Amino acid sequence: MVSNYMRTEPARIVLAEDDRAIACLIEIALKRTKIPHELEIVHDGHQAIAAVQTPTDLLLLDLYMPGKDGFEVLQYLKQHAQLRRMPVIMFSNSDLAAHVTKAYDLSVNAFVRKNTDFGELCHTIDMILRFWLQIAVAPY
Repeated sequence: MVSNYMRTEPARIVLAEDDRAIACLIEIALKRTKIPHELEIVHDGHQAIAAVQTPTDLLLLDLYMPGKDGFEVLQYLKQHAQLRRMPVIMFSNSDLAAHVTKAYDLSVNAFVRKNTDFGELCHTIDMILRFWLQIAVAPY
């Protein structure tokens, strides 16, 4: 596939989030976007790495997870040629400068603070999906 504009199948999104309540809210927000997608939810870093072995259009990655944290998952992805170009958006409750800097040093595509307001969360998810799945052209 050359361009996301020519997408003929639903996008495959992996959500790596250990907090099941937050994962449920993000899942609802994703459904509200009306952008065709298939969602796989995983709850730790090891599951995230396993999930993205299947071609994935977008990884929504929590920072704090059991097994491997978001940084360790990013390190793994960037060390594997078939995975390093996959868009990764890190979602975190943290906005510590050191965490943000480390994520970008590990080549995250964006670091987004989780919003506790559901309306804002829906808006953020909608913007992320529209950009990464409809506007940006990703290598395949």
